[in-house]
Amino acid sequence: MKGAKNLEREPELSYEENTYTNMGDLHLKRIKKASKAKGIPAAKNTQYRVMLILGVLLILVFIILVTLMTFLFISYKRVGEEMSQMRNGSLSREVESIQASVRNLEKVQTASNSLSSDVQSIQASVRNLEKVQTATTFLSSDIQRILGFLGKVTEELQKMKNSSNPLCSEGWSHYGLSCYYLSSDKKPWNDAKKDCENKEAHLVVINGEEEMNFLRGITNNQLFWIGLTDADGTWSFVDGTSYDMAPKFWIKGQPDDYKGHGLGGGEDCAALESGYEWNDRHCSEGIKYICEKKVTF
Repeated sequence: MKGAKNLEREPELSYEENTYTNMGDLHLKRIKKASKAKGIPAAKNTQYRVMLILGVLLILVFIILVTLMTFLFISYKRVGEEMSQMRNGSLSREVESIQASVRNLEKVQTASNSLSSDVQSIQASVRNLEKVQTATTFLSSDIQRILGFLGKVTEELQKMKNSSNPLCSEGWSHYGLSCYYLSSDKKPWNDAKKDCENKEAHLVVINGEEEMNFLRGITNNQLFWIGLTDADGTWSFVDGTSYDMAPKFWIKGQPDDYKGHGLGGGEDCAALESGYEWNDRHCSEGIKYICEKKVTF
């Protein structure tokens, strides 16, 4: 074959050469085994050191964890004790506060019972006062009728005696046991009061329906001051007659203490409005007035 021709035959080695070659291979194998034997302990030493380091680290981590757990346990115990003390102290204060509230409630209840008793007593007194006031009103009305009757009797007696000294002075009108003067000039309330006093009289005090009707008949629907004021904050008559006990003849919705008149302040003086009913007006207004004084025999 052509390929066979081109192949060159390898030279055959002698016995000695083969022996030497085999010894070389054996020596190389021994050297590799020795190197392998030396590498194995080095690797084992490295693994041991790594495991030792990991073990130390694990021990350190365990110690740190134990220390932290101990610290947390001590802190938790301390916080628990403090909280317990705070709860006990707070509870004690709350108990004291509740006890104080109970004591205060007992005092309030006692005061309430006493107040209730006082209220009942006051209510009974008010009912009695209302009864007295009602009786006084009827009595006042009866007295007015009696006075009117006595006035008529004295008038008739005067006529019968044909005396030259009438019961009332000239310019004065007689009703019951009183004489009445109607002014022609106009004055503020205080000046009118002084003028009546100068006449040994006072601004008229109306004590009943019959007297009111008499004044309605002589005033001709004009405006006159009467003896009633609340300049001191409470309505009162100039002669001391009880305002609460006396009958009242206010116009509906009055007194209203109106302040829109531009005169300053409210309305503190009473007037006979159009000769018919009472109305409160500003005391500085110039108005006619009625004086009243008792009959002298």
